[in-house]
Amino acid sequence: MAPVAATKGFGDPKKEPVKPQPAQQQQQAPQQAEPAPAPARRAVVSSTPQVVVDRMFRRILVFTGVPVFTGMALFPLFYYLRVVMDIEYPLWIVYVSQVLTFGGGLFGITYGALSSSWDPTREGSAMGWSEMQANLAILLNSGNRNK
Repeated sequence: MAPVAATKGFGDPKKEPVKPQPAQQQQQAPQQAEPAPAPARRAVVSSTPQVVVDRMFRRILVFTGVPVFTGMALFPLFYYLRVVMDIEYPLWIVYVSQVLTFGGGLFGITYGALSSSWDPTREGSAMGWSEMQANLAILLNSGNRNK
């Protein structure tokens, strides 16, 4: 069996020594056409105003944090009911409650980003239902525009 470092993709790649170019080739090198640089994708990311990014982040924290911390608080509650109060309940209740709370946290990431107002001058509503509908329409229409 080959050692791990000798297998393809692992270990330090062996570099070939750089050969010095003759003076004639060095002069011709700058005249050759250089490939155009790839378009930067940062322009798309940096076009989102910081106010909107902060608004999205706050909403994601709220809509994700509440269900996740509720799910974490249910662990000691179920323990207390079972061990201290000696109440028997089926385990599927624990499983379903954990799936709903932690799944709600996953849903909260998407809803937090979509329910925030993407207009930097407008804050939006508390729950953000109308903003979510408008932003979802923008996302769905942008996919059709690229085809």
